Amino acid sequence: MKTRLRFKIIATLICLSLAGLLISQGYWLKGLYVSNKKSTWEKIEESMRMADYMELFLRLDSLSQNNYHDEISPKISISRDTDWEDKKDSLSQDQTISSPPGTTVQYIAAAQTLKEYLQMISTMERGVQIMMHQKIDSLLPIDYTQYKNLLQIELQKRGIAAPFVLQVIRQGATDSVIYTGGDSIYRKQPWKNMVCFTHTIEPEQYYYSLKLPSPDRIVFRQMAGILTSSFLLIVIILIAFIYLLYTILRQKTIEELKTDFTNNMTHELKTPISVAYAANDVLLNYSDTTNEKQKKYLNIVREQLNHLSGLVEQILTLSVENRNTFRLRPEPILVLELLIPLIEQFKLKTDRPINLTTEIPAKLVVTADRTHLYNMLSNLIGNAIKYSGEKPCRVTIKGAVSPKETVLSVTDEGIGISETNLKRIFDKFYRVPNGNLHDVKGFGLGLYYVHDMMSKHGGSVTVKSQPGKGSTFSLHFKN
Repeated sequence: MKTRLRFKIIATLICLSLAGLLISQGYWLKGLYVSNKKSTWEKIEESMRMADYMELFLRLDSLSQNNYHDEISPKISISRDTDWEDKKDSLSQDQTISSPPGTTVQYIAAAQTLKEYLQMISTMERGVQIMMHQKIDSLLPIDYTQYKNLLQIELQKRGIAAPFVLQVIRQGATDSVIYTGGDSIYRKQPWKNMVCFTHTIEPEQYYYSLKLPSPDRIVFRQMAGILTSSFLLIVIILIAFIYLLYTILRQKTIEELKTDFTNNMTHELKTPISVAYAANDVLLNYSDTTNEKQKKYLNIVREQLNHLSGLVEQILTLSVENRNTFRLRPEPILVLELLIPLIEQFKLKTDRPINLTTEIPAKLVVTADRTHLYNMLSNLIGNAIKYSGEKPCRVTIKGAVSPKETVLSVTDEGIGISETNLKRIFDKFYRVPNGNLHDVKGFGLGLYYVHDMMSKHGGSVTVKSQPGKGSTFSLHFKN
């Protein structure tokens, strides 16, 4: 896989992950906001109700101290709720629970669920609170300033520290404000997007009106810790993402520089290798003054030059293959015609007897890039010879055609490959450990090249091997 493609895949995956994180974080924060907003509204309503209770009880205590207790207790009665009364007809007699002696209230078991039961209790409680207002207000007027102070305390208990304006509004043909207290700034310039809550003092008479600034401001202030931590987390992830992209780009640049250096170095090496090879060939074959000892050393030099030339060609091939401009030039190739000169070349440059046999149909044709097919077969035959061990070197090259594919295989009777190493032999720079065998040279690029080129041809390479019995490498070309 090309470096540029890998970079695009990594960048895309990171962007998708970051987008997914932001979406999930936003969805979670939105749900938390809705939940906190609902909870805040309930706390405000509860604060108004509790402050009203506290103000009532303070006035009731004051009346009790002034001997008004006898006037209050006998005259407070609790009547049945009209909504409950409507439900009486649909209930059986055993659902009506009689009140304790001395009271005038009947508790009707109209609630079929827990929610209805809680609503019934809340309605009863609200009725008691209104009736207490009716009696206590007739004896001692409401202290609005005290209610405002109690309301502020209740709001602060519930974590709602925001400016507010409290008004008492009398209902009628035209509602009139009979009390205003709280934030003085509001009186000069009303808040934008303010929210208003009401709490009835006496039905159809007057009620408390509580005004607060934008509800979002209150909720966001409560969520400040979560929002700050979420923001910091996103910033850290963004910084890590940018740094990762910077590192990848830097590594990409380094790899490109390395590739350019390899290309230039190998191209420069080809010239002195060619000159040294030509000079060595002249001294070895066309000089009458060369003795046997000199020929021996010249042969060694030629072998090493051949080895070095092969390595340079292999590195060049891999370098070209990794370029973006790399393109295959497939053409119909008569396999036997390509193999004959390749086999002769190996017989000439190998310093040991080898038996290379071919079982290729005379008209077997493969559609492939001629240069790369030549290099792949050369790598496989070269490996078969190198790893033949101490046995006589026998290499068989076969070809077979089926409706789906054409297979070219190279079989040797050498040292073989263990099952553990078979999994990695096509990895770049991987070489099979050979114990004390040090005479096999190479960099582990040959099989990697074969595997990569077969992949580019749309085919595959497979291997079967048994330690001590040899190996078979097969090239599979799709028809």
